Amino acid sequence: MPLVSYKVDQEKINQTIKKVLDIFKENMDLIKDKGWIVSEPESPRWWGGLQSGEEIIISSILVQMTRWETVAKVISEMRENGLTNFGKLSSLSEEEIYLLIRRVNFSRTKAKRLKVIADKASSYASIQDFIDDLKGVQGIGQETYYSLLLFVGNRIYFPPSEYGSRVLSRVTSMRIPKLKVKEVVESSLPKDLFTYKLFHAGLVTVGRVSCFKQPKCEKCILKMICNLNKNNETLRI
Repeated sequence: MPLVSYKVDQEKINQTIKKVLDIFKENMDLIKDKGWIVSEPESPRWWGGLQSGEEIIISSILVQMTRWETVAKVISEMRENGLTNFGKLSSLSEEEIYLLIRRVNFSRTKAKRLKVIADKASSYASIQDFIDDLKGVQGIGQETYYSLLLFVGNRIYFPPSEYGSRVLSRVTSMRIPKLKVKEVVESSLPKDLFTYKLFHAGLVTVGRVSCFKQPKCEKCILKMICNLNKNNETLRI
């Protein structure tokens, strides 16, 4: 059964998302195993065990086109030197920031971006107050922006992602573009911070473990409810 064009049957979406959420709750060990620290709703540790909102923002820049393991080591070293604080990071030159992060890919470009962000952030009373001003900053796309609103600002917005588009399209047999993921999920999930974070972490986990362009349905925790698996489809999304 091919995927239909984008036209959401909201009742079907609501029922499906509830089932997906229940499966994520039953499989939190898998989600944790893939780097998400399922924790208290407002804890920054959800994001790979990081210790502050500032560290999450820094990692969101560094991780682009770079392995998470490398980013985690760089942030750990920055933390040991007190440089995951934007006030202190702002006092460094772009060249000094580059030397701190030179192991990540595109380090000079990322040093420039971190310098801009640190300079802007250092004038705010709190990192939560600063979040809104990240919109439009170079290197902060829509998915990253809404992820930071959720995981740093602890605001109930759902990040639109390619993983979300692929997984939800296949589970529902309705083609849900990336830009519509936020709308579809926010219309279905209860307005609860823990639920939003778990659901995003679950979609990303499934996308990384099994829901590839050429899916590995036998490994997928959603296979019992996924229409793609039930109909033995191999459509690339």
